[in-house]
Amino acid sequence: MMKNWVTLLLLKLSFGCVVMPLLCNAQTDDRSYRFDHGPYLQGLTEQSVYIYFTTSEKGFSSVELKDPVSGEITRHMTIDDGLIEANNTRNAIELKGLKPNTQYEYRLFSTKIKQFRLSRNVYADTIRTAWYSFTTLDPKALSSTFITTSDIHDDAKKYERLLSYMPLEQTEMIFLLGDILSHFSREGQPYSSFIDVSVDKFAKEIPFVLIRGNHDTRGALARTYDQYIRRPNKHFYGTYSLGDTFIIMLDTGEDKPDSHHDYSGLTAFEDYRKEQAEWLKEVVKSQAFKKSKHRIVMAHIPPIKDDGTSKRISVHGPDMVYKLYLPILNKEKIDLMISGHTHQFQLIEKNKGINNFPILINDNKSISFYKVSSDGVYVKTVNDQGKVTMERTFRR
Repeated sequence: MMKNWVTLLLLKLSFGCVVMPLLCNAQTDDRSYRFDHGPYLQGLTEQSVYIYFTTSEKGFSSVELKDPVSGEITRHMTIDDGLIEANNTRNAIELKGLKPNTQYEYRLFSTKIKQFRLSRNVYADTIRTAWYSFTTLDPKALSSTFITTSDIHDDAKKYERLLSYMPLEQTEMIFLLGDILSHFSREGQPYSSFIDVSVDKFAKEIPFVLIRGNHDTRGALARTYDQYIRRPNKHFYGTYSLGDTFIIMLDTGEDKPDSHHDYSGLTAFEDYRKEQAEWLKEVVKSQAFKKSKHRIVMAHIPPIKDDGTSKRISVHGPDMVYKLYLPILNKEKIDLMISGHTHQFQLIEKNKGINNFPILINDNKSISFYKVSSDGVYVKTVNDQGKVTMERTFRR
Protein backbone atom coordinates (compact mmCIF):
# COMPACT_ATOMS: atom_id res chain seq x y z
CA MET A 1 0.00 0.00 0.00
CA MET A 2 1.02 3.58 -0.46
CA LYS A 3 2.62 5.19 2.57
CA ASN A 4 1.75 8.76 3.49
CA TRP A 5 3.46 10.86 6.10
CA VAL A 6 2.06 13.55 8.39
CA THR A 7 3.53 16.38 10.42
CA LEU A 8 1.62 17.90 13.34
CA LEU A 9 2.79 21.31 14.55
CA LEU A 10 3.36 21.47 18.31
CA LEU A 11 3.19 24.59 20.43
CA LYS A 12 6.86 24.98 21.40
CA LEU A 13 7.53 22.25 24.00
CA SER A 14 3.92 21.69 25.00
CA PHE A 15 2.53 18.17 25.11
CA GLY A 16 -0.82 19.20 26.54
CA CYS A 17 -4.23 17.69 25.84
CA VAL A 18 -5.10 20.47 23.39
CA VAL A 19 -2.33 19.27 21.10
CA MET A 20 -2.45 15.53 21.70
CA PRO A 21 -5.71 14.64 23.47
CA LEU A 22 -5.08 10.91 23.16
CA LEU A 23 -2.22 11.25 25.65
CA CYS A 24 -4.29 12.87 28.40
CA ASN A 25 -4.35 9.76 30.55
CA ALA A 26 -0.69 8.91 30.02
CA GLN A 27 1.80 8.70 32.83
CA THR A 28 5.42 9.61 32.23
CA ASP A 29 8.90 8.17 32.64
CA ASP A 30 8.01 4.66 33.79
CA ARG A 31 11.21 2.65 33.37
CA SER A 32 9.33 -0.47 32.30
CA TYR A 33 8.55 1.12 28.94
CA ARG A 34 11.68 2.10 27.05
CA PHE A 35 13.34 2.60 23.69
CA ASP A 36 15.15 -0.68 23.05
CA HIS A 37 17.17 0.01 19.90
CA GLY A 38 18.09 3.24 18.19
CA PRO A 39 17.57 5.85 17.14
CA TYR A 40 19.63 5.47 14.00
CA LEU A 41 19.57 7.40 10.73
CA GLN A 42 18.78 5.82 7.38
CA GLY A 43 18.35 7.15 3.86
CA LEU A 44 19.74 10.63 4.54
CA THR A 45 19.40 12.99 1.56
CA GLU A 46 19.43 16.73 0.97
CA GLN A 47 15.77 17.06 2.03
CA SER A 48 14.84 14.00 4.10
CA VAL A 49 15.91 11.26 6.49
CA TYR A 50 14.37 8.22 8.19
CA ILE A 51 14.64 7.66 11.94
CA TYR A 52 14.63 3.98 12.94
CA PHE A 53 14.01 2.77 16.52
CA THR A 54 12.14 0.20 18.57
CA THR A 55 10.20 0.23 21.86
CA SER A 56 10.11 -2.50 24.48
CA GLU A 57 6.32 -2.91 24.17
CA LYS A 58 3.66 -1.91 21.68
CA GLY A 59 2.91 1.78 21.56
CA PHE A 60 2.26 4.89 19.51
CA SER A 61 5.51 6.58 18.51
CA SER A 62 6.60 9.74 16.74
CA VAL A 63 9.65 11.90 16.13
CA GLU A 64 9.83 15.54 17.13
CA LEU A 65 11.89 17.86 14.93
CA LYS A 66 13.11 21.28 16.02
CA ASP A 67 13.38 24.02 13.42
CA PRO A 68 16.96 25.38 13.54
CA VAL A 69 15.82 28.99 13.04
CA SER A 70 12.44 29.43 14.74
CA GLY A 71 12.81 26.70 17.36
CA GLU A 72 9.31 25.43 16.50
CA ILE A 73 8.79 21.71 17.01
CA THR A 74 6.92 19.52 14.57
CA ARG A 75 5.80 15.98 15.24
CA HIS A 76 6.24 13.37 12.53
CA MET A 77 4.60 9.97 12.33
CA THR A 78 3.58 7.41 9.74
CA ILE A 79 0.15 7.32 8.11
CA ASP A 80 -0.81 4.34 5.96
CA ASP A 81 -3.99 4.93 3.94
CA GLY A 82 -5.56 7.07 6.66
CA LEU A 83 -4.40 5.00 9.64
CA ILE A 84 -1.69 6.40 11.90
CA GLU A 85 0.79 3.62 12.57
CA ALA A 86 0.37 2.43 16.17
CA ASN A 87 0.30 -0.66 18.38
CA ASN A 88 3.76 -1.60 17.11
CA THR A 89 7.31 -1.80 18.45
CA ARG A 90 9.44 -1.25 15.32
CA ASN A 91 9.44 2.25 13.78
CA ALA A 92 10.86 3.89 10.67
CA ILE A 93 9.62 7.49 10.55
CA GLU A 94 10.44 9.89 7.75
CA LEU A 95 11.34 13.53 8.27
CA LYS A 96 10.94 15.31 4.95
CA GLY A 97 10.73 18.81 3.50
CA LEU A 98 14.09 19.63 5.07
CA LYS A 99 16.61 22.20 3.85
CA PRO A 100 19.93 21.09 2.34
CA ASN A 101 23.12 21.43 4.37
CA THR A 102 21.20 22.25 7.54
CA GLN A 103 21.64 20.91 11.05
CA TYR A 104 18.43 19.76 12.74
CA GLU A 105 17.66 18.49 16.22
CA TYR A 106 15.27 15.61 16.84
CA ARG A 107 14.06 13.35 19.62
CA LEU A 108 11.85 10.28 20.00
CA PHE A 109 8.44 10.37 21.67
CA SER A 110 6.33 7.31 22.48
CA THR A 111 3.27 6.31 24.50
CA LYS A 112 2.66 2.73 25.54
CA ILE A 113 -0.67 1.28 24.44
CA LYS A 114 -1.98 -0.76 27.34
CA GLN A 115 -5.14 -1.90 25.56
CA PHE A 116 -5.90 -1.49 21.87
CA ARG A 117 -9.70 -1.29 21.86
CA LEU A 118 -12.32 -0.89 19.18
CA SER A 119 -13.57 2.49 20.33
CA ARG A 120 -11.27 3.79 23.06
CA ASN A 121 -7.67 2.78 23.61
CA VAL A 122 -6.04 2.71 27.04
CA TYR A 123 -2.68 4.46 27.15
CA ALA A 124 -0.01 4.10 29.82
CA ASP A 125 3.56 5.32 30.05
CA THR A 126 4.93 8.16 27.91
CA ILE A 127 8.66 8.40 27.24
CA ARG A 128 10.96 10.66 25.25
CA THR A 129 14.68 10.83 24.56
CA ALA A 130 17.26 13.57 24.75
CA TRP A 131 17.77 15.77 21.68
CA TYR A 132 20.07 14.49 18.93
CA SER A 133 21.22 16.24 15.76
CA PHE A 134 21.96 15.48 12.12
CA THR A 135 22.93 17.52 9.07
CA THR A 136 21.29 17.11 5.67
CA LEU A 137 23.51 16.55 2.66
CA ASP A 138 25.01 19.50 0.81
CA PRO A 139 24.53 19.22 -2.98
CA LYS A 140 27.11 21.97 -3.52
CA ALA A 141 29.88 20.38 -1.45
CA LEU A 142 33.24 20.15 -3.24
CA SER A 143 34.50 17.37 -0.99
CA SER A 144 33.04 14.41 0.85
CA THR A 145 34.07 11.91 3.52
CA PHE A 146 32.95 8.39 4.27
CA ILE A 147 34.05 5.11 5.84
CA THR A 148 33.82 1.55 4.54
CA THR A 149 34.23 -1.86 6.12
CA SER A 150 32.99 -5.35 5.30
CA ASP A 151 32.90 -9.01 6.33
CA ILE A 152 32.18 -8.42 10.01
CA HIS A 153 30.28 -11.74 10.22
CA ASP A 154 28.37 -10.97 13.43
CA ASP A 155 31.52 -9.94 15.34
CA ALA A 156 30.22 -6.82 17.09
CA LYS A 157 33.37 -6.46 19.21
CA LYS A 158 35.59 -6.41 16.13
CA TYR A 159 33.29 -3.88 14.49
CA GLU A 160 33.42 -1.66 17.58
CA ARG A 161 37.21 -1.91 17.69
CA LEU A 162 37.56 -0.98 14.03
CA LEU A 163 35.29 2.05 14.47
CA SER A 164 37.46 3.25 17.36
CA TYR A 165 40.31 3.87 14.89
CA MET A 166 38.21 6.09 12.62
CA PRO A 167 37.61 9.90 12.78
CA LEU A 168 33.84 9.49 13.04
CA GLU A 169 33.36 13.18 13.80
CA GLN A 170 34.77 13.99 10.34
CA THR A 171 32.59 11.47 8.50
CA GLU A 172 29.36 12.03 6.56
CA MET A 173 28.34 8.42 6.03
CA ILE A 174 29.44 4.84 6.81
CA PHE A 175 29.05 2.14 4.14
CA LEU A 176 28.91 -1.50 5.25
CA LEU A 177 30.02 -3.51 2.23
CA GLY A 178 28.37 -6.84 2.93
CA ASP A 179 28.65 -10.02 4.98
CA ILE A 180 27.93 -8.07 8.11
CA LEU A 181 25.94 -11.14 9.17
CA SER A 182 27.06 -14.72 8.60
CA HIS A 183 23.49 -15.90 8.13
CA PHE A 184 20.30 -14.28 9.36
CA SER A 185 18.66 -16.84 11.64
CA ARG A 186 17.73 -14.99 14.86
CA GLU A 187 15.04 -12.36 15.42
CA GLY A 188 16.79 -9.05 16.15
CA GLN A 189 20.18 -10.37 15.01
CA PRO A 190 21.12 -7.16 13.13
CA TYR A 191 20.81 -5.24 16.41
CA SER A 192 23.30 -7.36 18.31
CA SER A 193 25.58 -7.83 15.30
CA PHE A 194 26.09 -4.23 14.20
CA ILE A 195 23.17 -1.81 14.69
CA ASP A 196 23.50 -1.36 18.47
CA VAL A 197 27.23 -0.70 18.12
CA SER A 198 26.51 1.76 15.30
CA VAL A 199 23.96 3.59 17.48
CA ASP A 200 26.42 3.78 20.35
CA LYS A 201 29.25 5.06 18.18
CA PHE A 202 27.70 7.30 15.51
CA ALA A 203 24.31 6.33 14.03
CA LYS A 204 22.15 8.70 16.08
CA GLU A 205 23.71 11.53 14.07
CA ILE A 206 25.55 9.93 11.12
CA PRO A 207 23.80 7.43 8.82
CA PHE A 208 25.05 4.03 7.75
CA VAL A 209 24.22 2.31 4.46
CA LEU A 210 24.16 -1.48 4.08
CA ILE A 211 25.30 -3.03 0.81
CA ARG A 212 24.25 -6.66 0.90
CA GLY A 213 26.82 -9.46 0.71
CA ASN A 214 26.28 -13.10 -0.14
CA HIS A 215 26.12 -14.15 3.52
CA ASP A 216 23.52 -11.46 4.22
CA THR A 217 21.19 -13.28 1.83
CA ARG A 218 21.33 -16.51 3.85
CA GLY A 219 19.20 -17.77 6.73
CA ALA A 220 15.52 -18.15 7.50
CA LEU A 221 15.11 -14.42 8.26
CA ALA A 222 17.17 -12.96 5.40
CA ARG A 223 13.97 -11.85 3.69
CA THR A 224 13.18 -9.56 6.66
CA TYR A 225 16.37 -7.47 6.41
CA ASP A 226 14.50 -4.42 5.16
CA GLN A 227 12.69 -4.19 8.52
CA TYR A 228 16.03 -3.09 9.98
CA ILE A 229 17.64 -0.98 7.26
CA ARG A 230 16.47 1.38 4.53
CA ARG A 231 16.75 0.11 0.95
CA PRO A 232 17.07 2.83 -1.71
CA ASN A 233 14.07 2.53 -4.04
CA LYS A 234 13.16 -0.77 -2.33
CA HIS A 235 16.28 -2.50 -3.66
CA PHE A 236 19.65 -3.39 -2.18
CA TYR A 237 21.29 -1.55 -5.06
CA GLY A 238 21.12 2.20 -5.65
CA THR A 239 23.02 5.47 -5.74
CA TYR A 240 24.07 8.28 -3.42
CA SER A 241 25.35 11.77 -4.15
CA LEU A 242 27.69 13.31 -1.59
CA GLY A 243 28.27 16.76 -3.04
CA ASP A 244 30.11 16.27 -6.33
CA THR A 245 30.83 12.60 -5.56
CA PHE A 246 28.50 10.04 -7.14
CA ILE A 247 28.37 6.61 -5.51
CA ILE A 248 26.98 3.51 -7.23
CA MET A 249 26.06 0.62 -4.92
CA LEU A 250 25.68 -2.82 -6.50
CA ASP A 251 24.09 -5.89 -4.93
CA THR A 252 26.22 -8.76 -6.24
CA GLY A 253 24.06 -11.52 -4.74
CA GLU A 254 25.23 -15.03 -3.96
CA ASP A 255 28.66 -16.33 -4.97
CA LYS A 256 27.49 -19.69 -6.37
CA PRO A 257 25.00 -20.52 -9.14
CA ASP A 258 21.30 -20.53 -8.31
CA SER A 259 21.32 -24.26 -9.02
CA HIS A 260 23.72 -24.95 -6.15
CA HIS A 261 22.31 -27.34 -3.55
CA ASP A 262 23.01 -24.85 -0.72
CA TYR A 263 20.12 -22.65 -1.88
CA SER A 264 17.42 -25.35 -2.07
CA GLY A 265 16.04 -23.83 -5.26
CA LEU A 266 15.11 -20.53 -3.55
CA THR A 267 17.44 -18.03 -5.21
CA ALA A 268 17.19 -16.17 -8.52
CA PHE A 269 20.34 -14.05 -8.54
CA GLU A 270 21.21 -14.72 -12.17
CA ASP A 271 18.23 -12.71 -13.39
CA TYR A 272 18.61 -10.22 -10.53
CA ARG A 273 22.14 -9.31 -11.61
CA LYS A 274 21.00 -8.96 -15.21
CA GLU A 275 18.26 -6.61 -13.98
CA GLN A 276 20.90 -4.52 -12.24
CA ALA A 277 23.04 -4.39 -15.36
CA GLU A 278 20.13 -2.82 -17.26
CA TRP A 279 19.61 -0.41 -14.37
CA LEU A 280 23.33 0.45 -14.37
CA LYS A 281 23.20 1.32 -18.07
CA GLU A 282 20.58 3.95 -17.26
CA VAL A 283 22.45 5.25 -14.21
CA VAL A 284 25.57 6.13 -16.21
CA LYS A 285 23.36 8.08 -18.64
CA SER A 286 21.81 10.16 -15.85
CA GLN A 287 22.56 13.85 -15.37
CA ALA A 288 23.57 13.26 -11.75
CA PHE A 289 26.24 10.79 -12.87
CA LYS A 290 27.45 12.83 -15.83
CA LYS A 291 27.82 16.10 -13.91
CA SER A 292 29.61 14.51 -10.94
CA LYS A 293 33.31 15.16 -10.61
CA HIS A 294 34.08 11.92 -8.80
CA ARG A 295 32.56 8.46 -9.23
CA ILE A 296 32.88 5.61 -6.73
CA VAL A 297 31.49 2.08 -7.19
CA MET A 298 30.81 -0.18 -4.19
CA ALA A 299 29.95 -3.89 -4.30
CA HIS A 300 30.53 -6.83 -1.99
CA ILE A 301 31.92 -9.26 -4.55
CA PRO A 302 34.77 -7.78 -6.62
CA PRO A 303 34.41 -8.03 -10.40
CA ILE A 304 37.60 -9.96 -11.13
CA LYS A 305 38.11 -13.26 -12.92
CA ASP A 306 39.94 -16.03 -11.11
CA ASP A 307 43.55 -15.91 -12.26
CA GLY A 308 44.79 -18.67 -9.99
CA THR A 309 46.37 -16.28 -7.49
CA SER A 310 43.33 -15.42 -5.36
CA LYS A 311 41.80 -17.92 -2.98
CA ARG A 312 38.02 -18.07 -3.29
CA ILE A 313 35.33 -20.54 -2.30
CA SER A 314 33.51 -19.84 -5.56
CA VAL A 315 34.50 -18.00 -8.73
CA HIS A 316 30.94 -17.83 -10.10
CA GLY A 317 30.05 -14.56 -8.32
CA PRO A 318 33.17 -12.64 -9.37
CA ASP A 319 32.87 -13.94 -12.94
CA MET A 320 29.22 -12.84 -13.17
CA VAL A 321 30.05 -9.39 -11.84
CA TYR A 322 32.99 -9.18 -14.23
CA LYS A 323 30.92 -10.10 -17.28
CA LEU A 324 27.83 -8.01 -16.47
CA TYR A 325 29.13 -4.80 -14.88
CA LEU A 326 32.70 -4.15 -16.00
CA PRO A 327 31.82 -3.68 -19.69
CA ILE A 328 29.48 -0.89 -18.60
CA LEU A 329 31.76 0.70 -16.01
CA ASN A 330 34.90 0.49 -18.17
CA LYS A 331 33.31 2.96 -20.61
CA GLU A 332 32.98 5.56 -17.86
CA LYS A 333 35.44 7.59 -15.81
CA ILE A 334 35.41 5.76 -12.48
CA ASP A 335 37.79 6.85 -9.74
CA LEU A 336 37.72 3.70 -7.62
CA MET A 337 35.78 0.52 -6.93
CA ILE A 338 35.58 -0.80 -3.36
CA SER A 339 34.71 -4.41 -2.50
CA GLY A 340 35.12 -7.12 0.12
CA HIS A 341 34.25 -10.84 0.10
CA THR A 342 37.66 -12.49 -0.30
CA HIS A 343 38.86 -11.83 3.29
CA GLN A 344 42.19 -10.82 1.77
CA PHE A 345 43.31 -7.24 1.33
CA GLN A 346 44.17 -6.55 -2.29
CA LEU A 347 44.68 -3.49 -4.46
CA ILE A 348 44.22 -4.21 -8.14
CA GLU A 349 45.75 -1.40 -10.15
CA LYS A 350 43.87 -0.24 -13.23
CA ASN A 351 44.59 -2.37 -16.28
CA LYS A 352 43.36 -0.84 -19.51
CA GLY A 353 40.79 -2.96 -21.25
CA ILE A 354 40.24 -5.21 -18.23
CA ASN A 355 39.51 -2.87 -15.35
CA ASN A 356 39.98 0.77 -16.36
CA PHE A 357 39.98 1.86 -12.72
CA PRO A 358 41.61 0.56 -9.53
CA ILE A 359 39.75 -1.98 -7.38
CA LEU A 360 40.31 -1.95 -3.63
CA ILE A 361 39.31 -5.21 -1.90
CA ASN A 362 38.84 -5.01 1.86
CA ASP A 363 39.76 -7.99 4.04
CA ASN A 364 37.74 -9.16 7.05
CA LYS A 365 39.70 -7.19 9.64
CA SER A 366 40.13 -3.69 8.25
CA ILE A 367 38.31 -0.39 7.93
CA SER A 368 39.01 2.58 5.64
CA PHE A 369 38.48 6.34 5.80
CA TYR A 370 38.00 8.27 2.52
CA LYS A 371 38.20 11.94 1.66
CA VAL A 372 37.20 12.83 -1.89
CA SER A 373 38.27 16.28 -3.09
CA SER A 374 39.95 18.08 -5.96
CA ASP A 375 43.16 16.31 -4.89
CA GLY A 376 41.62 12.92 -5.68
CA VAL A 377 40.33 10.05 -3.55
CA TYR A 378 42.37 9.81 -0.37
CA VAL A 379 42.17 6.44 1.41
CA LYS A 380 43.56 5.43 4.79
CA THR A 381 43.11 1.77 5.74
CA VAL A 382 43.59 0.54 9.31
CA ASN A 383 43.49 -3.06 10.57
CA ASP A 384 41.93 -4.37 13.77
CA GLN A 385 45.15 -3.73 15.67
CA GLY A 386 45.15 -0.06 14.76
CA LYS A 387 47.97 -0.38 12.24
CA VAL A 388 47.80 1.68 9.04
CA THR A 389 48.08 -0.83 6.20
CA MET A 390 47.54 1.55 3.28
CA GLU A 391 47.52 5.30 2.78
CA ARG A 392 47.15 6.56 -0.74
CA THR A 393 45.46 9.13 -2.97
CA PHE A 394 43.90 7.82 -6.19
CA ARG A 395 43.76 10.10 -9.20
CA ARG A 396 42.32 9.34 -12.62
